[in-house]
Amino acid sequence: MSDRAKPYRPREGETVRDSRRRLTGVYMDTQGGWVYLRPEGGGVEWTARPEHIAPLVDLGADGKEGAA
Repeated sequence: MSDRAKPYRPREGETVRDSRRRLTGVYMDTQGGWVYLRPEGGGVEWTARPEHIAPLVDLGADGKEGAA
């Protein structure tokens, strides 16, 4: 059994976080093991490894993830 978690699988058009580049982008597709993202306001696509993609999380008033 593997201790590694499966990479997050976003829906097309979902805004996600690229942890390697420290950017957010819109998920376009996954092909050949690469995730294709584009800037939220449009622009040039970039690729990322699936393990670097995560959902955006809401930050609470205290700035911590998962706070309501």
